[in-house]
Amino acid sequence: MTTEIFEDQPLETALTEGFIRNLNRQHFLYFAGDALADTLDLTPADISEFALFWSRLTMDRYMGDGGTYRLRRYGEFDSQPGSGRLQRPHGPYEQPKYINSLNGDIARIFDPLEPAFVTHRVLNRLLDWLTALYDQCEGSPQRWNIRLHPYRILANQSENGNPTPEGLHRDGVDYIVSMMVSRRNVTGGVTTITDNDQQVLWEHMLQSPMDILIGNDAHTMHSVSPVSPVDARLEAYRDVLVIAFTKMVS
Repeated sequence: MTTEIFEDQPLETALTEGFIRNLNRQHFLYFAGDALADTLDLTPADISEFALFWSRLTMDRYMGDGGTYRLRRYGEFDSQPGSGRLQRPHGPYEQPKYINSLNGDIARIFDPLEPAFVTHRVLNRLLDWLTALYDQCEGSPQRWNIRLHPYRILANQSENGNPTPEGLHRDGVDYIVSMMVSRRNVTGGVTTITDNDQQVLWEHMLQSPMDILIGNDAHTMHSVSPVSPVDARLEAYRDVLVIAFTKMVS
């Protein structure tokens, strides 16, 4: 299968000339961060400011592998055609065991998203863009449930960081996004996309801020290799934003 990667052209062109066709055909798409930032009219200062929220994530206390390498927060939104996006009251996050073999069937309560994160220019332009893309993929405006997962994966001498401790998996949603925020002093962290038979379709490292991978979750599975410090004397981490879109039944 030939993978189309729209990293050298504006995303407006990628959308109008090929986004829907290629997402439907190969079930995932990758865009380089510079192109995404240009499309969303974001400045380097916007992106740097947004990245600061990752320094205030808090420890994930539910890791089934006993790991202490993952920091995160969580928030959930509903998007209604013509009515905008509304944040739901904060509550637990739960996945069934058949989707998440490591941490499934547990009502996990994470600290909420910071209000300034929810209203930030980067986040809202990104969510508006993704909503419009998925509406076009579906052929009409949809009611969407949107779940946001900002993650920091730590790595040090005693413990490598594991971005996908559950291994190769899907998330049980319609569309899943992983967007790089920053990498500091780490090696590893290669993303692998497979089909439903676990045949590798694509392998790549999200490396630059705003590099984004968009997947149709029903037709692909994904994993990310562990990260380790380049220099064990210095702080090392991988920061990403994972966004899940699920159609709501009327």
